[in-house]
Amino acid sequence: MVEKVALIINSGSFERVSYALTVAAMYAAFGMEVYAFFTYGALFRLIKGRTDEVGEETDPTVRQKINEALEKGTIRSISEGIEELKRFGGRIYACIAAMSFYDVIRDELISEVDEVMGIAAFLEATRGAQILYI
Repeated sequence: MVEKVALIINSGSFERVSYALTVAAMYAAFGMEVYAFFTYGALFRLIKGRTDEVGEETDPTVRQKINEALEKGTIRSISEGIEELKRFGGRIYACIAAMSFYDVIRDELISEVDEVMGIAAFLEATRGAQILYI
């Protein structure tokens, strides 16, 4: 049985990040160790003030539906998904390469980020985990 799950979240689109966080939180609720690594497109979800933007990377057709659902309260924000994952003990990592690429420093990241590291360190830290790429 898998006891550790590592998610590599590359896409920054709202629905993909939201779904990744839902999957991660469910694994954590089942008692598994969960590690979420935000890289490239997804990194901006960890920048203070940008977490809940629907964003241009979200498909225009889906974007309108997401905005409507957020207004109605029928879906949760990305920050709520992050809070839920953390509540169940999940850990959040920011990719140092993506941070360098976008000129983002640690102080610009939300407080929920546990650590900044590269992919090699992340894979070492999650050795033996089932890896999901989103």
